[in-house]
Amino acid sequence: MPIPVETLMKHLELDTKTSINEAYISGPLDLSNTRTKILSDEEWHNNTCKLVGSYVAKGLDDSEIQTLCAGLVRPSYTSEETSKEVQSMIDGARKKGFAPKAAPLTTEVPLQKGQLLTLVGDLKLNPIDPLISATLECNSIIGLVGPSGAGKSFVAIDMAMSIATGTPYHGHDVSTGLVILCAGEGFRGIPDRVDAWCMHHGFEKSMAKLAITQRAAQLFDESYLNAFYKEIEALVGQHGKPELIIIDTVARHMSGLDENSAKDMGALVATVDKLKSDFECSIMLVHHTGHANQDRARGSTAFKGALDTEIIVKPLGDHDITMKCDKQKDGPPFEQMQFVKTSVGQSLILQEVAPTSGKKKSRLTDNEALAMKAFKATMSKIGSEQVKLDDWRREFNKRHTGDNPKSKSTAFQRARKQLVQMNILQVKSNIYSLGDKAT
Repeated sequence: MPIPVETLMKHLELDTKTSINEAYISGPLDLSNTRTKILSDEEWHNNTCKLVGSYVAKGLDDSEIQTLCAGLVRPSYTSEETSKEVQSMIDGARKKGFAPKAAPLTTEVPLQKGQLLTLVGDLKLNPIDPLISATLECNSIIGLVGPSGAGKSFVAIDMAMSIATGTPYHGHDVSTGLVILCAGEGFRGIPDRVDAWCMHHGFEKSMAKLAITQRAAQLFDESYLNAFYKEIEALVGQHGKPELIIIDTVARHMSGLDENSAKDMGALVATVDKLKSDFECSIMLVHHTGHANQDRARGSTAFKGALDTEIIVKPLGDHDITMKCDKQKDGPPFEQMQFVKTSVGQSLILQEVAPTSGKKKSRLTDNEALAMKAFKATMSKIGSEQVKLDDWRREFNKRHTGDNPKSKSTAFQRARKQLVQMNILQVKSNIYSLGDKAT
C-alpha cells in the first residue's frame, strides 16, 4: 500500500520550532508560502536563498536540492543559469554552517541486519503479475512513444479504460483497478473519447475507476505533489490502490527542464520511480519521437534506459495505427498490433485489425499448429464444428509442454488471436469455428 503522504513529505519540511539565525533567514520557514513567492517573482533571490538554506539544514544533498528547485526558474534566466545560481546558494549555506554536523568517525564496522549474499540456487522470486496479459507488467515504467498526431493518447485511453473497468484489452486480460491520467495535452477531448469507449463497450462512464487532472501535474513542486498525493490517497480509500498512472506528455510535465539533458531527464525519472514505489503501480510516460527519427523517443537516451517497456506508435495510412514493442526488459516483446480508428459518438475508438503490412506468414508457428490440432481434436470429441473457448483451451493445455499455467495461457492467447486474424478460425460470442482460410 502507498505510504502516508505525511511520511513522504517529512524530509522536505523544516521543523516549525527550528530557527536558522543567519543573515537572510529568521524564524520558522513556511515552505509553501516561500515557493509561491518565488514562482511569483517576489524577491526571487532572497526567498530562494531561504528555501535552499532550509533544504541544506535538513541534510539534503546537492542533487536532491537541485531537483526540488528545478521548477523555480528565475525570470530572464535559462534553467542552466538558474541551476548555477541555486548551486552558489547551496555552497554558501554549507560554508555558513547550515548543514547538520556529521557524526564522529568510528573505526568500528556496524553489524548488518540480515543476510547480504544468497546463492542463486536458493533465490525465490515471485512471478511478475501482468498489468495487461502478454503485453505489460505491473509495477513497471512504460514508455508510449510516437510522432505528434499518431494516436498515442487514443492508445493510452484505450488501455486506461480497459484497466479501469476490468474489460479485456483486445482479448488480453487486465489487472483491474484505479487509473490516474495526468493530462498535459488534449484535456478537452478526453471526455468525448471516454464516452465513445463506453458506448462501444457498453459501459456506464460512472463505473470507470479513472481520475483525470485538468492540466499538467507539477511533478517538481513539493506543495503540488503533497496535494496530489493526498487526493490519490482519498481515491485509494474509495477505489483501492492505483494500477496505472499515465503522464501525457513528458514534454508538458518537464516544468521548463530540458528533455535533451540527461540530468534533467534523470530528475523526471527519479520522480517517476518515487511514484511507482509509493503507490506500487505502473507508470506510463507518453512521449514524442524525434523529428528526424520516428523510431526513437525524443531527447536524452536516459529516457529509454529507465523504461521496462517501450511501445512505438505509428500512423499507417489515413485511418490505421500500429503498436510495436521496441523494448521488454524482462521478457520477449509482444507481437505488433494494428488498429483502425472508428467513429463512435463525438470521437473515435480503436478496433484491432489484422496487420496489413510486412510479409505474409507462409506457415503456422509451433504453438499455432498445436492450437489447430487441439481445436480439431475438440471438434471431434464434442461432435460439433462449434467449439467453446474453454473446451478448446483445456485441450490445448493438455498438449502444451509449458512449465507453468502462465506460459500455457500466454501461448494459447497469442495462437488463438493469430488464427482469428489469419481467418483460419472465426469467433462469435466466444464460440469458435473454421474460417474461410482453414485447411
